[in-house]
Amino acid sequence: MAMEQKSYIWCEWIRFHWNIFVFYVFILPRDWIRGLGGNGNGASNSYSYSSSSAHRTTPGACGLSNLGNTCFMASALQCLSNVPPLRDYFLNNRYTEDINDENPLGTRGNLALAVGELMKGMWSGEYSSINPRKFKGIIGQFAPRFNGYTQQDAHELMAYMLDGLHEDLNRVKQKPYIQDNDEDQKLPEAEYAAKSWHSYKLRNDSIIVDLMHGQLRSTLVCPVCDTVSIKFDPFGYISLPLPAKEQIVRQTVIVMFLERKWAKFSLGITDTTTVEDAERLMLEKLQPEKKHHFVFFHVPSQYHDDITVLRPSEKVRVPGREVYVAEVEHDLSVKGTRIFVAYNRVKLLRPASLPMIYSLPPGEVLTRGFLNDHVFATTKKFFLNQKISVDVAANSNDEDSMNGSNSADEREPYKLFAGPPGTQTPLPIPPTDEPIAFPNENSHDVYHNFLQISFQWKDSKLFNNYKGLDLIEREMTVSTRRKVFLEETLDWYTKKEQLGEQDSWYCPKCKKHERATKQLDMWKLPEILVLHLKRFQYTKWSREKLTWEVVIPVRGLDLTNKIVNPNHEKAIYDLIAVSRHYGSMSGGHYTAAAFNDHAQKWYDFNDSSASATYPPTDPYESSDPYILVYRRRPLDSNGEPLAPETTASASQVRPKRGAAPSISSATTSSASSSRHQVDENMEMEED
Repeated sequence: MAMEQKSYIWCEWIRFHWNIFVFYVFILPRDWIRGLGGNGNGASNSYSYSSSSAHRTTPGACGLSNLGNTCFMASALQCLSNVPPLRDYFLNNRYTEDINDENPLGTRGNLALAVGELMKGMWSGEYSSINPRKFKGIIGQFAPRFNGYTQQDAHELMAYMLDGLHEDLNRVKQKPYIQDNDEDQKLPEAEYAAKSWHSYKLRNDSIIVDLMHGQLRSTLVCPVCDTVSIKFDPFGYISLPLPAKEQIVRQTVIVMFLERKWAKFSLGITDTTTVEDAERLMLEKLQPEKKHHFVFFHVPSQYHDDITVLRPSEKVRVPGREVYVAEVEHDLSVKGTRIFVAYNRVKLLRPASLPMIYSLPPGEVLTRGFLNDHVFATTKKFFLNQKISVDVAANSNDEDSMNGSNSADEREPYKLFAGPPGTQTPLPIPPTDEPIAFPNENSHDVYHNFLQISFQWKDSKLFNNYKGLDLIEREMTVSTRRKVFLEETLDWYTKKEQLGEQDSWYCPKCKKHERATKQLDMWKLPEILVLHLKRFQYTKWSREKLTWEVVIPVRGLDLTNKIVNPNHEKAIYDLIAVSRHYGSMSGGHYTAAAFNDHAQKWYDFNDSSASATYPPTDPYESSDPYILVYRRRPLDSNGEPLAPETTASASQVRPKRGAAPSISSATTSSASSSRHQVDENMEMEED
C-alpha cells in the first residue's frame, strides 16, 4: 500500500558559506506534506508569526500583516476565518480527507492546504499576527491578477477563494455529464427545483456547497409571445445593487413662514428628490423651535392665477420655475384638514400677487369673518404699503363703530371672490358670515380639493404687489435619500428587469433573440449567506464608489418572506462578519469586523492588528460595509428558529490533536510590546 501512495517532489537550493550551491530533491509521501508544520501543530514554518512570550492570545484574535496593499486579502480572510463551521472543518483536519488534487478546475489542493495551514495558526491562540506571504504566493500562482502589490477588490478575492476551495475540496472526483432537459420545465416547480439541485450536487459536492450555496429561480418572459422559461440556478453569494450616484441640480425654493421673515434657498437636488425628502432636510437645517407644517407648490403661470400643490411623494424639481413652500398651522396628514389659497390683486383681471396658503383644522368652517381675522393680518404684513396700512385698519374699525348699518362689503377696503382651483371667473363672496363651500365637500384629497380666495383691493395705492421683502438668501444641499435599507437592496435584486440588446434571450417559440424580462427569486438559502454590496460603479468613462449609508440588521434578518419556495423553512439570519472599505477607489483601505464565537465578542481586524471591540449597533448604519456574512439560526423540532447562541463550547473551535495546539481559556489581548516577530524559517514551539 505504501508503494501506491502518491508522492510529491520537494526541491530546495542550499547555499554554503563558500558560495557553492547544492540542489536537493526529496520525494515525500503526500500525507507527510500535509502534516508538515513545525512540531505537529499544523501551522507551517513558511509563515512568519508575531507571538507573545508572556501569555496566550485569544484564539482567532490574530491579525494578518500587510505585505503591500494586501488589506483586501486580510479583510476577506478574516471574514471566512470567523465562519464557525468552515473554521472547524479546517481545524479538525477534515479537509485533508476531501482534497481533490486531480481536479483541473482547482489548484490541485494547494489553496485548500494554504488556507488550512493559515487558519490553524490564526486559531492556535499562540500568535497575535501572521505574515501570509505563502498564501499570497499561491493565490498569485493560480490567479495572476492577484499577483503584485496593487490594491485589489476584496469581493473578487473572496469569490475566487470560495470557488477555488470548492474545486479543491470537491468530493466528486469524476464529474458526470448531465444534459439539460427542457421538458423538466413542465414539472411542478418544487419537483423541477429539487431535480436541478440534485443534478448540481452530482457534479459539485464540497463543504463550500454544503454551507454557502443556495438556489435561485430565474424567470424569463418573451415580450412578443409571452413564452415563459424557468431555470433553477445555484449561487454562492448575492451581489446587491445600490442606487446610482446622484447628479445634483439647483432648484430655487422660497419659504413663506408665518411668523418670521421669508427665506430663499438654492437647493441642490436630483431628478428623483421628493417633496418629503426636501422637507425633511430643510427642517433639519432650519432647526425650528416648534413643529412646522409645510405645503409645497409652484405657479405654472406668470400671472399667479393658478397653483399646483405638490404631494409629499411627488418630485420637488420644477425646471425653470421657483418652488414655493408655505408654512401652515395644521398637519395635512390629519384626515379632515383642508387648505385654501389667497391671492391679492388690484383688479380682477389683472395679475395677482404671490399666493398664500392657509389651513383649516378638521371640523372648522371657512367664513368671511375668518378671512378678515386671519388672512388680513398676513396680507397687511407682506402686501400692503406700510405707511397706509395702519390708517386702513384704523379707519375700518372706526367705520365699524360709526356705521353699524353698513354692509361688510362696503366697510372693507377689498372685495372677496371665491372659486375652485384655476377658475377664471370666481364668484363674489356674500357680505355675510355664512360658511364658504369648498368645491367638493366629500373629497378628502387635500392637495387637489382646495379653494381659491381673491382679495381685490379698492385702492391701488394700498397694494404693494410684493417686491421681495428682504428675502434671506441661504443655500443647502438635499440628497434624494440619505440611507439605503438592506431589505431594499434585496427587493431591487429580485425586481423584474428587461434585458439589454447585448444580452437578449433566444425565444424558442419566436425563433429569434428578444429583449425578454428577467426576474430572479430566492428559492433555497444556505446556512452561510454572503451578501456583496455593489459599491463600485464602472462606466465607459469613470470609476467611482457609491457611498450610500446602508442600514444593516445585525440580529434577526428575516428573509422568510423573500423565499418563493412555498415549502421553505423559516430563514432568520445573524451577522457574523463584515468586510469594510474606507476611502475612494483609488486610495481606499479594507478592514474587517467579526464575531468570535469562542470569546463571545466582536473583534476588529486592521491588517496585523486584532482587538476586541463593541458589538455593532443594531441596526448597523454605515457607508463602509462592503461584504456581509450572515449565519442562519438553527431550527428547533417545531421548525422555529432558535435564539442566537450566547455561549460557545471550547470544543467547537479546538483543532484535532496533532493538528494544531489545543485551545484553552485565554485572555483577550491585542498586540503588546512584549510580542516579538518570529523569523520566517524558525519553527514554532509547542505550548
